[in-house]
Amino acid sequence: MTIPPRRFHWSPPAVTEDRTIPRCLQIAAFTLLCFAAQLPAHRLPGSLTSISVNQSTGVVEIVHRLHYHDAETGLAQLLGMPGFSLNTVEGRARLALYVEERFAVADQSSGEPDQLLQLTLVGAEADGEFMLVYQEYTGKLPGKLAIRNEILRDAFPAQVNQVNLSIGQQVKSLTFSGKDRWLTVITPI
Repeated sequence: MTIPPRRFHWSPPAVTEDRTIPRCLQIAAFTLLCFAAQLPAHRLPGSLTSISVNQSTGVVEIVHRLHYHDAETGLAQLLGMPGFSLNTVEGRARLALYVEERFAVADQSSGEPDQLLQLTLVGAEADGEFMLVYQEYTGKLPGKLAIRNEILRDAFPAQVNQVNLSIGQQVKSLTFSGKDRWLTVITPI
C-alpha cells in the first residue's frame, strides 16, 4: 500500500497586532537622518604641498593645496579684514603672496639651511573646496634639502602641513606641526 504524498498549502500568518510604524515617527526618523547627513565631519586644519619634477621641462613644480574655508578664514583673521574673500583676483593674489612668505626650500648640503632656493610664484586658483597655489624652481635640486612650511600655522595653532617630495618613483614626506620650523630631506637622485 502506498501512502499518497501530502500536499502543503502555505498561508500567511495571522497578524494579531499592528506592527506598522506610525507616520509621524517615520517622518521624524527621516528628518533626523537628513540632518545628520548634513553635519560636516570635524577635521583638523591642514595643507598638502607636492614637490615634483616635470619630466618634460625639468622644472621643479610646487603645488600647495589648502582648504578654501581655512585659507579664507585664516587670512581674514591675519589681515584684520573680516570681509576678505578668495573669490576676487586680489584675494587670490594676497593668498599667493602669503604662501610665498611662509614656505621656503633651502640647500642643506653644508649641514645648515644656508642658501634659499629662488622659487618663482606662478599664481593661485580655486579648485572646488580647495585653493591651489603654484610655485616653480628652475634649477637642479641639491642632494639635501631643508624645507620650512608655516602656511596658516600663525592663524591656526593645530594646523598640520604635509610636504610630499616626489622624484622618479620615490616619494618622501615631511609633516609640520607644533613648533616645527625647518625639516630636512635627502632628495632621491
